[in-house]
Amino acid sequence: MNEASPRAILDDLLARAQEIRTPCGAGEMIWRVWGDMGSPALVLLHGGFGAWNHWVRNIPALEDRYRVIVPDLPGCGDSADPHEPYDAASLSAILSDGLDAALPADAPFDLVSFSFGGVLSGPIAQAQSGRIASLTIVGTPILGLTTTGPANELVSVPAELPPDEAAPLYRSNLQKLMVHYPDVIDGLAMTLHVENMAKTRLRSRGIARRTIAADALQNPPCRLNFIYGDGDVTLHPDMDTIRARVETIQPGAAFHVIPDTGHWVQFEAAARFNALLKQLLVQAG
Repeated sequence: MNEASPRAILDDLLARAQEIRTPCGAGEMIWRVWGDMGSPALVLLHGGFGAWNHWVRNIPALEDRYRVIVPDLPGCGDSADPHEPYDAASLSAILSDGLDAALPADAPFDLVSFSFGGVLSGPIAQAQSGRIASLTIVGTPILGLTTTGPANELVSVPAELPPDEAAPLYRSNLQKLMVHYPDVIDGLAMTLHVENMAKTRLRSRGIARRTIAADALQNPPCRLNFIYGDGDVTLHPDMDTIRARVETIQPGAAFHVIPDTGHWVQFEAAARFNALLKQLLVQAG
């Protein structure tokens, strides 16, 4: 039997999702929801220059057990731009207010945040301290995005460039930043990445270069978990320093490093990631 095309995979997920809209700037933020209303709520936040589809290989594995709620961050995907000037605090406030509208009052939830989504998660957790059960940080450089190495060697892809000329540049950027093994960059990865880049307006890198994430995670109101790929090129200064800082934030917090994997760990090592995340969520329950 032929495998579904990348477009068919994405379209099938979109067709099965419920859509919720909440205020964002002069427009609305788009939230997509999978799973039964009565299931425990699980909120997934994507990374910078991304959208809901950063979780394309995880939603199907989670929706049978959870009500999976995934927004497009302000200025990303199909969501409206935030009012300017914006920063981590104002973006987090939009998301926290959106959660109040997207979830039943006082309903508990677990939060899983990838990359730039993790930068915004500390303030969200504090604002939602009465009902957040756990926060799992995935691939977030909590001490600031590194200023050296391949994560800073991305090339700009002009919008007017023909698709056959743009594709190698997009692939090169994905290889430098997101994955450990180039072969992981399949048609699905390329399809969603090209679409996300065409839609993203949020300027997130300047915010991500600071220690906002680590600072905002101090005195956390819930259990913390951390998941990284051992080949993640975004981390500053290195994995050992990140791990040591986590121990000062919440001694004994779960800290897992998945081998042979890059920054986009939930895509590159989806099966291992999904199994680990389910285990962590059960422990937090």
